[in-house]
Amino acid sequence: MLLPTRSSRRALSLARRALHTRAQTYYSPTPDFLAEHLASNPLPSLSKSTSLFLLSTTLPHLAQNLLILQTFFPNHIASFSITPPGSEPTLSLATFTPDESAGEGVKVWRSDLSGRPPAEVGRFQRPEKQREEQRVEEAKGKEQGEAEMRLAGEGWAGMWRGENEVGRIEALEGVKAESFLMLSDGRPGPVLRALDELYPTATKTGILTAATPFITERPHTLLHNGQIHEAGTIGLAFTNSATTETHFGLSAMTEPVTISGAQGNMLLSIDGTNSNPTQMLIGAIQRRGGVGLTKDEDFYLGLLEQGDVKRVVKILSGDPSRGALSVDMEDPLLVGQTVQFMHRSTPVSPVHPSPSLSSITFSSIPKSDEVDDVPVGTPRVVDGFLGLSEGGFIYSNPSSAICTAPGATTTWRI
Repeated sequence: MLLPTRSSRRALSLARRALHTRAQTYYSPTPDFLAEHLASNPLPSLSKSTSLFLLSTTLPHLAQNLLILQTFFPNHIASFSITPPGSEPTLSLATFTPDESAGEGVKVWRSDLSGRPPAEVGRFQRPEKQREEQRVEEAKGKEQGEAEMRLAGEGWAGMWRGENEVGRIEALEGVKAESFLMLSDGRPGPVLRALDELYPTATKTGILTAATPFITERPHTLLHNGQIHEAGTIGLAFTNSATTETHFGLSAMTEPVTISGAQGNMLLSIDGTNSNPTQMLIGAIQRRGGVGLTKDEDFYLGLLEQGDVKRVVKILSGDPSRGALSVDMEDPLLVGQTVQFMHRSTPVSPVHPSPSLSSITFSSIPKSDEVDDVPVGTPRVVDGFLGLSEGGFIYSNPSSAICTAPGATTTWRI
C-alpha cells in the first residue's frame, strides 16, 4: 500500500482549502447601520485583505456610505451598480483574505484598454473631457485611414481582424492567476481579449458598471484605494481557482442550425431548405403569435458548442429580402458555427444573491427610463454579493463574453 508523500499531502490540503471570503449584500443601509455592522463583525486579518464593493446609484447617503467602506477597507476596488425601478437600493461588499503561507494571493490590477465609448450623457463637459474627445476624434481619423488600407489589402476578414487586435495588460505580466473578478466601463472588449490571450483557461467574471455622469460628472467611476478612473477596467486576480454558473434565462425558438455564410457580426446565410436567417426568425416569431422583428421585444442568437448554448448575443436588425442579420458582438461569426434563435418566454423576475458568504452574483437587468421614488426598507444584510447592471455582465466559457440578456445571471464561487 502506497502512503501519500509530504508534498502530495500538502497538495491535497491546498485543493481542499478555499480562500477566506466574506460576501454580503446590504439592503437600504443607513450610514449608522453600516458602520455599526462592520464594527461588530471585524475581519481577523484586515491588513492582508482586499475588498470589492458596489453601491447602487440610488442609494441615499451615497457619499457617507462610500466613505465608511473606504475607511474600514483601505485596500479595495469599487464602483456603482443599478437598482431596478421599485426595488430597494443595495450596497454589496466582498472581502478576500489569502493564506500567504499556503501560496494564496490576490492581486489588484488595472487596464486602460477600452473599446470605443458610447455617446456620453451629462449636464456639461469639463475642459479636460473636451480635450480628450478631440484626441479621440483624431485617433478615429487615423484608425479610418488604417482600416481603408487594410480593407484594400486583405479584404473584410483583415479589417475585422484589425478591429480585434489583442492589447497588453502590463499590470498582469508575469502574474500567475486562475480566476478573475473585474469592474469595467461599458466597453471591456479589448481587456477581455487580452485576458483570454494571457489566461485562456482561467475563469473571468465581472460587471459593466453603471454610468455616473450625474453622480461624479464622469462617464463611469472606478475606484481603487482612493484613486478615481473614468475608463478601462479594474480587477482582482486570484491564485485560487473559482467555479462559475451562468443562466441565460432564454428559451429556444428554433432547432440549432449551421452558419453557411457570415461577415463580421453579420449572419448572412444558414444551412437548410431556407437559407435566409431573417425569414427563419420571422417565421418562428409568427408561430408564437408575433408579427415580426419589432423594437418592443428582444431576440437573441445562441452560439452552441457540443449541443450546449455557451453564449447569447442580441439580434440588432434583420433584412428579410437579403436575409442578413446583425448581432451585438465584437467577435466575428464563423462559417460552420452552430447557432439557435432564442427569446425570453417569461417576465424578468427579481434577482437575489446566492445565500453563501463565498458567492458573488452578477445579473443583467432591463434598461429603464423610469424615474420613480426609491423605496427604502428596513436596513438589513444577507449573505451573498449581488451586482446588477443594465450594461450586462462578463462571464467565460472558457473564452470571455458579455451577456446583456435581461434576467440572465452568473454566480462566481471560490
